[in-house]
Amino acid sequence: MLQPFTISQINTAAEEFALTIGNHSTIAFHGPMGAGKTTFINVLCKALGVEETTGSPTYSIINQYKAAGGKIICHMDCKYLFPNFS
Repeated sequence: MLQPFTISQINTAAEEFALTIGNHSTIAFHGPMGAGKTTFINVLCKALGVEETTGSPTYSIINQYKAAGGKIICHMDCKYLFPNFS
């Protein structure tokens, strides 16, 4: 799904995306470094009820958060796991 939005629309975009993903267990974001993937995922986590501080998993490879209803969100940075993937 590709739905362009501006940074001023990011909260609305994340809330709408949270509604559309339903109970999907895996969602992948792909884009160049600096494209805003982590920024969007941080806002998406808030839309899903994460209350703790979120951040980039660049060095940790994976960050885990607890969302509303006890759901677990794992935010992974796979660029080190698959360095030749483009």
